[in-house]
Amino acid sequence: MTPPRDARPHVCLADDGIALRGWIWEPAVPRGVVVLRTPYGAWRQGDTARSWARRGYRCLVQDVRGRHASDGEWNPYLAERDDGRAVVEAIRAESRGLPLVLSGGSYDAHAALEAAREIEVEALVLMVPALGLSETAWDADGRPQLYHRIGWWHQHGRGPRSHTPLTEEQLVGRVAHAAEVGVHRAAEEWGWAPTVLAGWRRLWAAPPLDLPRAYGAIDAPLLLVRGDDDFFHDDAGRLAASWSGDVHLVDGPWGHRLGADIADDEVRARLRDSGGIGGVLDAWLAHAGLPSGVDTVRHRVPAGHRSRSAFDPLTGRWQHERTA
Repeated sequence: MTPPRDARPHVCLADDGIALRGWIWEPAVPRGVVVLRTPYGAWRQGDTARSWARRGYRCLVQDVRGRHASDGEWNPYLAERDDGRAVVEAIRAESRGLPLVLSGGSYDAHAALEAAREIEVEALVLMVPALGLSETAWDADGRPQLYHRIGWWHQHGRGPRSHTPLTEEQLVGRVAHAAEVGVHRAAEEWGWAPTVLAGWRRLWAAPPLDLPRAYGAIDAPLLLVRGDDDFFHDDAGRLAASWSGDVHLVDGPWGHRLGADIADDEVRARLRDSGGIGGVLDAWLAHAGLPSGVDTVRHRVPAGHRSRSAFDPLTGRWQHERTA
């Protein structure tokens, strides 16, 4: 790990005394705060943090418990609620009077949602959320997502550091093997440690989240980005439907890696020329009365409890509409 030169280290203690570490990117004059908690390496989120800093936000990117610089044991999807609350309380005390936004994509979105269950924040900005264990294990039709789960747990689910990803040939072979002998026996034969196997068993046995019960009481405004080709697309829709506060959906022809998953160079160029997802984010922040980092915004997000922005890959234009 090479520490980012334009950020300062940050340490927060969880309720049990575990040190949770990250980095803070600081604008010249902070007008808001963003907290992003991730298992993928806080220093890797520098570009995202800098984009928030340009908007006037003090941005904390923190390694979750048991990953990279943070202490403790890594158990995916188990510790983010209490740890997230402790972190938000700590950063609020350091940034009194500033609005606080929770943000993140994929697993980071789960961490943000869990923190929001415990402590009030001004807004959430979530992308392609991996909502929970069951939601990542099974698709909308109840089929096991072996390809994505085997790949993720091999790379990110085993210990404090990520491993080299499987090659396509290796991953396809493991998927076929798990389909033949079962997910548990296959993982045992791959030589995974007992603690990892325990988490793997927990993944496949976890019940689906009751989204209204889990997140229905959160009334903070939500910007929710989902992708037409993302394997968590339907889960994002269910989250939006269960949200009690204002929610703005952002739809487009991307997958789990957002614009990086758009194979067509011309479509990527149209998305960039349109201002991209960041342009809609700026409009939404301004509409919500939060710092947006720009004096004028390119888009006009409609007022309403539920609204949507959809990118047309053929015309390169955004359509903004109120849906409820």
